[in-house]
Amino acid sequence: MGFLVYHTDPLHSDFTAEREELARIGATLRVAHCRTEEELARACKDADGLLTTRVSVGRTALEALPRVRIVVRTGVGYDGLDLLAGTRRKVMMANVPDYCSMEVADHAMALLLSWWRRIGELDAQVRGQGWGAPITPVHRLQGRVLGIVGLGRIGQSVAARARPFGLRLVGFDPYFSKETFAGLDVEALSLEDLLRAADIVSLHAPLTPDTRGIISQRALRLMKPTAVLVNTSRGGLVAMPDLVRAIREGWIAGAALDVADEEPLPPTHPIRALPRVLLTPHAAWYTEEARSELLRSAARIVVQALQGERPDFLLNPEACGPAT
Repeated sequence: MGFLVYHTDPLHSDFTAEREELARIGATLRVAHCRTEEELARACKDADGLLTTRVSVGRTALEALPRVRIVVRTGVGYDGLDLLAGTRRKVMMANVPDYCSMEVADHAMALLLSWWRRIGELDAQVRGQGWGAPITPVHRLQGRVLGIVGLGRIGQSVAARARPFGLRLVGFDPYFSKETFAGLDVEALSLEDLLRAADIVSLHAPLTPDTRGIISQRALRLMKPTAVLVNTSRGGLVAMPDLVRAIREGWIAGAALDVADEEPLPPTHPIRALPRVLLTPHAAWYTEEARSELLRSAARIVVQALQGERPDFLLNPEACGPAT
């Protein structure tokens, strides 16, 4: 029998792209609908490879999957993958970090512009009250300061899109040199100085133990009372109770969020009821083109690993060596 690959928790129903890629090595795709790691452990016992969306993969799952050699998160973020557990089991883990940079950058700019120009409120006014006077106040965007936290692929794409609007660009990324910032035409600042200076703070950092809750009470109190927070990255970067308090008490003016620390966002979550908050349902990644690229790339990475190659975007290269 050939290789078996499971998609553990897909959000789509057409698996043509994955099956075409896996067919190159005679691998079979099976679809599960796992909500927890324990369900994954029971459903995928004979898996040689896993494609995952939201379900976590760690020690509990890996110890129940003796054949698995590769786990690929079908997305950019990989906080649901336990890299240490994977390395110990000599299971390679990867993500797909290069498939939706344009889409997320476009969405970040759409949120920024919609919030700044009060598009959602104006739309609701026209639909509910008919024509009326502009909602006030609205200030000119040109000359404002955009603070970009994380200057990877998406952060750089946001900078390129924002520059023609006349925004002054400042950024924070601890992995970039001042020379790199200069090459991007973005002023390098510490996180604290960026928060103090920015009229708009846009988050584009990965979720790691170091970045979880990076925007919490202390950070929000550094921001201008007229500033807006835009998050199209990972919900866990922001301490949501602190953000709710910050908007309620006027530490900042508002927020535009595509992600939350709990998804789906609960119907009773207090962020839903706040004024000057724009919400979208973790949709920044999506276009039909991006979805197709994502699914093919993820399956191609599985193929590489099962053929004995070092796969693209390997997150734990130690898994290819001796077990730790």
